[in-house]
Amino acid sequence: MPYYINNYIGKLPDLSSPVILYEEGGHRVAWVGSAEETMFRCNAYLISSVSGSEEVHLLLDAGGNQHFEQVVKRVERLLGDPSKVTHLVFHHQDPDVAGSVSRWLEINPDAVIVTTPRTKVLLPYYSIDPARVKWLDVSTLDDTTIKLPAGGRALFISAPFLHFPDAFVTYDTRSKILFSGDIFAAIQKKWELVVSNWKRHQIEMSYFHIYYMASNKALRFFVNKVKDFPVEAIAPQHGSIIPKELVADAFEFLRTLKCGTDLLYEESPIQEVLDDLIQEV
Repeated sequence: MPYYINNYIGKLPDLSSPVILYEEGGHRVAWVGSAEETMFRCNAYLISSVSGSEEVHLLLDAGGNQHFEQVVKRVERLLGDPSKVTHLVFHHQDPDVAGSVSRWLEINPDAVIVTTPRTKVLLPYYSIDPARVKWLDVSTLDDTTIKLPAGGRALFISAPFLHFPDAFVTYDTRSKILFSGDIFAAIQKKWELVVSNWKRHQIEMSYFHIYYMASNKALRFFVNKVKDFPVEAIAPQHGSIIPKELVADAFEFLRTLKCGTDLLYEESPIQEVLDDLIQEV
């Protein structure tokens, strides 16, 4: 089987190395994130597609400067040379997502930055010259894709106001993994690579979403857009990867979750949301 995700349920892999999530026929997906002990741990992912002499390597949400040395070493273990990264995908502009962008461009000035126009405006504040960067603008029409040499495409799907107005996610049509950025993120006292306890994980996701996501309307809009995709796993930028058997539950959880502006009103106080979730455990 090309999927290795379920191997890590209830078992933490060796985080000194990249962790292979999927590999088959020239197509590989790996976790290359940070391993420090923090409730706000950051995940980065590498999608590699190779056919003959043609190679495409997409680094998703490379992370901040404090993560750079870790991430570049993991990428180097996989590619031999980190300058082989062809695309830097930034789902939004926060420093934990994109703070290391200038250092990655030093490694490969020809790497294409894949992001939305509103994020593109903000990335130069990380000391890059926008006139010298190769850009791929992600359209709000959900029609921006990158063809992968070993088959399939990387599809970029808009996710407005989750939590940035021009946020988006990446769907790998070959591995069928949804790289969700901050959506489905969790704040965890005890991090695990793959979710093992769904009821506990709902609480951990709620801590993040009720504060960072705009509204239930925004969540429902996104869930309705992607719920019919064949999704083998959800890989967020914070927290744990959600395996296939929990994907439908995860979609339903976000579809009904009150968050953001919903909680400004007296009839839906934030404590009520937390109390309801805690009682279910």
